Amino acid sequence: MRTWLLGGLLTVLMAWGGYWFYQNFSLVEQTVRIGFQGEALTNPLLAAERFLNSPSHPVKSLSRFVEPPSNAMLVMTGSRIELGAHRSAALLAWVHAGGQLIVVPGNVPDDAAGAEPDALLQPFSVVRVPATLNPKWVYLPTDVVWPAAPDFMQVSFAPGWKLLARGVKPVFSVMDETGTHLMRFRYGSGAVTVLSDAGFMQNDAIGRYDNAAFLWFLTHTRPAAPIWLVTAGDMPPLWKWLGTQAPLALLSASVLLVAWLWAHSRRFGPLRAEAPLARRRLLEHIDASGRFLWRHGQRASLLNAARSAVWRVLEARHPAWARLPQVALTAHLAGLTQAPPAVLQLALFDPYAPNEYQFAEAISLLETIRKSL
Repeated sequence: MRTWLLGGLLTVLMAWGGYWFYQNFSLVEQTVRIGFQGEALTNPLLAAERFLNSPSHPVKSLSRFVEPPSNAMLVMTGSRIELGAHRSAALLAWVHAGGQLIVVPGNVPDDAAGAEPDALLQPFSVVRVPATLNPKWVYLPTDVVWPAAPDFMQVSFAPGWKLLARGVKPVFSVMDETGTHLMRFRYGSGAVTVLSDAGFMQNDAIGRYDNAAFLWFLTHTRPAAPIWLVTAGDMPPLWKWLGTQAPLALLSASVLLVAWLWAHSRRFGPLRAEAPLARRRLLEHIDASGRFLWRHGQRASLLNAARSAVWRVLEARHPAWARLPQVALTAHLAGLTQAPPAVLQLALFDPYAPNEYQFAEAISLLETIRKSL
């Protein structure tokens, strides 16, 4: 009967627990953003590369600048610090011969008055400057009317930047209430398209609004042409970067280094005479040798050396005593040194000194015996 009651109670508790769990918990699916993985972590234009790639427009993604074929479309969204004036001139010559270039200005000036175009955009006098934003303004994508597109497109240009062209009029431009975001210039047989930013074509933004369609029209200006995407630039060597970015600082450091070397190469006053080599006393060497043996556990060696000195003197001066038994010899020496026989027995015949105090006492007593013989 008791077993039935316990089983029934357990069944009721389990039923109540299941009901409570069902009323308080439920299975919920939740999407958690884990960010980009694999190649998308290092290539911000991976989605654009796969979207644009086709047999007529093969796409090649690069992490550093390499001069492309003459009929290519070159998109440069990364830093161009490694180009310099010479390579920028070569790239402009490539555009003049028929190349197509899409680029973002490399400099980011604080104000429009002090802004100067970089070497690549010098012929067009285009700079990128901060745009003045209205605090109450709500962001809206930019409406773009592209000549080859059937309808206008909405593109998410960054509202914080705009382009300024001084004296050179573009053949095509895109603007909104914050400023101009695209300028296209003819240059010889080719063309240069300058963007205020390239965020709309990156992995996290290409799927928004009409960004993908706009990028397609922007890069498909020819029936068939390879598309090269350059996402980053090589950092030049430190000496070259200092020579171009901080020549005066490098010159000042060089002058200071030469002055420091010259100052430390001069001697002030005559040479100081070398001190004579110190000569230690023999007793210091003996004391150092004893301390070394003591630290390395050679107490028995020190004690045996002192005993050997006593036995040599005893055999030389009292050879008959040297052949006496230990008890008789100890009695003779006790009368000679006035030391207790037990202490003499410890100093002469004990295998090792039990402690530091007795070791010191044994050495002192052996020296007394040697001098008394």
